[in-house]
Amino acid sequence: MSSPPYYRWLIVALTLVNQALALGILIYSFALFVVPWLDHFEIARSQVMLAILAFQVTAGLLSPVLGRLMDHFVMRRLVIVGALSMGLGLALLSLATQFWQIILIYSTLLPIGMLLCGTLASQTMVSKWFTGNRGLAIGLSAMGTSIGGLIIPMVIIELIARHEWQDTMLILSVVSTVILIPLNLFVLRFEPPSAGGESGSAQLVDSRTWTSREILASKTFWIPVLALIPINAAFGGVQFNLGAYMSDLGYGQSFAAQLIAVTSFMMIVGKLFFGALGDHMDHRKLYWLMAVLLIVALSFYEGSPGKPELVLAACIQGFATGGVMPMMGIMYSARFGTLSFGRVLGYVNLVIMVGSFGSIFSGWVFDMTQSYDVAFWIFMALLLPGVIIMFFLPASVDSSTEGKTKAAQS
Repeated sequence: MSSPPYYRWLIVALTLVNQALALGILIYSFALFVVPWLDHFEIARSQVMLAILAFQVTAGLLSPVLGRLMDHFVMRRLVIVGALSMGLGLALLSLATQFWQIILIYSTLLPIGMLLCGTLASQTMVSKWFTGNRGLAIGLSAMGTSIGGLIIPMVIIELIARHEWQDTMLILSVVSTVILIPLNLFVLRFEPPSAGGESGSAQLVDSRTWTSREILASKTFWIPVLALIPINAAFGGVQFNLGAYMSDLGYGQSFAAQLIAVTSFMMIVGKLFFGALGDHMDHRKLYWLMAVLLIVALSFYEGSPGKPELVLAACIQGFATGGVMPMMGIMYSARFGTLSFGRVLGYVNLVIMVGSFGSIFSGWVFDMTQSYDVAFWIFMALLLPGVIIMFFLPASVDSSTEGKTKAAQS
């Protein structure tokens, strides 16, 4: 049975909801649990950051495996497994009595939920359903992560104030399960069309299946992901320490939640901006714009910024890092096609996992110096090599007229 007209846009809407819940709860709201955990478990900041580090490392290690499954198995079943994993993990967090239990859950159930309901699954689905306007579709889909960051932290900070963090986890478990499972069962009833409708060089790349050896031997794979690692590190170094950092500056956790919301709103703008331009503009120039803006944002976080400087930093950071997800999908789908997209993005997530050191590095720097400034300076310095290596990124099949498929293999 064929899908109804405009069904592919319904897929975009579904991924928007999936990512809003998965990343809004598991990524953007993590910082709001840091201060309650510091008080409850009486541990250092670097120890708290072990939870999100374990989460990111496990997600990176699982990404190639789950990405390959997405290329061969029905997405409906995989997403339901992800929703169940996230719901169960959140419920178990509410029962934790020691912090090692938090780390264990963040390194097992929650990464599975994030990958199968979050960006990896969503970008894979959208890339398979879209050929034309793929950049725009990926950008719209990726807005879900920022919508989650805009809304969910504001809800969670109120829940923690009224019910403590344990009951908040249980509420999040019930809500996410009740929404995600029925919604995905209802929407994911059709499989994407084959790539046969494309023509020319786009058909060649979109209809080809890449082996793991070919992917990992290609500089087209390595250049973008290596350039994105420092952006990932800087984002984590700020985002996951934001609750504790605001406390240091004398601001309440509600202001930290507001900054997360500001960042998330600007990420929506950034996703639309970079997603729309990704279909028409040199991908290298878009990356350079992201990197320069992130350096500016980090400079505003440094020192003892007041509220206006912090809001401005959050705005710039959000706009810059908002482009990461759509640009990642656009750069790789334009060069490797869609038949192997899940596998390619799985390996991307495995390598970009290196950037997960940012959160624990910032916490460690604070434990050593009682300041985050050194961490911010180092993140700024690490962005410069990425700017340089992006000069060597081969053109995509959509923008090159000669040797297009060979460019991805070189």
